[in-house]
Amino acid sequence: MLKDILDKAGIDVSLKLLSEVYITCIASDNYKVVFSWNEIYNSTIGEKVMILTRSQWEKRKLNARQDCFVICCGPCNRPALCGRTAKILIEQVK
Repeated sequence: MLKDILDKAGIDVSLKLLSEVYITCIASDNYKVVFSWNEIYNSTIGEKVMILTRSQWEKRKLNARQDCFVICCGPCNRPALCGRTAKILIEQVK
C-alpha cells in the first residue's frame, strides 16, 4: 500500500502541517494521481491505495495494462491507474 511506503520513508512533518501535505504519483508518461495526506491517513481511501507490480496486478485478476507499478484506488471497481509509476513526490502546499 502507498501508506506503507510513506511510513517507511519516515516523513518528518509536524501534525499542524500535515493538512498541507500532498502526495503525487507520477507515471512514466507524466500522468499524475494526487492524494492529500489526510486522504491517505484519515479516510478509508488510504486502505485502498496500492502500488502493485504487474504480477501482483494479474494475481488479483485485474486487467493488466503495463509492466512495472500501478496505483489503484477507490471504493468502486474502476480504479485510478498510474501505470509505470516513475516517482512519488511528497510536497507541502505553498
